[in-house]
Amino acid sequence: MTSKTPVSILQEMCIRNGDVPQYELVHDGGGSHEAIFKYRVVVGETSAVGSGRSKKEAKHDAAKCLLGRLNAQGMGSYSDPDTVGMLDVSDITSPYKGMLQENAVGALQELCALNEIQVPEYTVTGDEGPPHAKQFTIMCQVSKLTESAVARTKKQAKQQAAFKMLNRLKTSLADVLTLTGSDKGDASAEKKENGDTHAEVAVSKYRELGTLTSNPRKVIIGQKISEYHLMQKSLQCALLDRLKMADSELAREVYDDPMDVLKKILEELTLDANFNGVGADKPGQYIILLSMSTSPESVVFGIAETEEDACKMAAKNALEHLILMTA
Repeated sequence: MTSKTPVSILQEMCIRNGDVPQYELVHDGGGSHEAIFKYRVVVGETSAVGSGRSKKEAKHDAAKCLLGRLNAQGMGSYSDPDTVGMLDVSDITSPYKGMLQENAVGALQELCALNEIQVPEYTVTGDEGPPHAKQFTIMCQVSKLTESAVARTKKQAKQQAAFKMLNRLKTSLADVLTLTGSDKGDASAEKKENGDTHAEVAVSKYRELGTLTSNPRKVIIGQKISEYHLMQKSLQCALLDRLKMADSELAREVYDDPMDVLKKILEELTLDANFNGVGADKPGQYIILLSMSTSPESVVFGIAETEEDACKMAAKNALEHLILMTA
């Protein structure tokens, strides 16, 4: 397969025969986000029109179409045996062949931002081939994951590497990723088609658990373990500030109904919480686990002689935990 582009091959053939290909832009995209450009190329009395998503792509397509016509006509005056005998138009490849039509780089950037994952980094790791037929290798890295792609231009290689990384993240982190608007429809259709039995089992299993609030929990995928103890410092809440200042009125509310105070704080922080009873070794003893959807998830417990008192104790411990971790 030749490494030359349609435009360069046509140019060389014309130079050998003392001619120059004439290119004319006949359609300038139409002004839409899915613009199609068209170029006409003329050599002697033979012409051809090519189209593409960019002017360069359309120009290469026009050159390849014209080469096909010249070849079908026996090349006319382009009968140099060194050129004609070795030319197989099917082997001529536009540098835009296989080019991604969607903006994978932008989609990956949006997905990472939405899920608070480390932003993608791109590195040129390879640059091979002659000047007229370069092959670029670009590596895309997200956290510890890497994907590489090879293409005729750096822009194409970057797009293809981003596309590979995008698919890898969606596949390996499908259960925890928050998808962008363009991806939600595809994911919903796939879940419906597959039955999503795991989700149904989970919903059935935990349906009876007590829920304090109904705010959806978001998993921060790109969080570093070494920074877990710092993540909750950014939580801002007026009620928490009052608790830290030992507000006497609020302290009485906590004493009387800690679950209500905790509920108000969690609503202000847009967090949710679940109560879950666990078995106790001693009769007449209740143990309640309370999990809050902080990042990382916070779990406290309460132990008392009644279930209600155990829940209150867990709520008080949760308040103390939030005061400590946001200090």
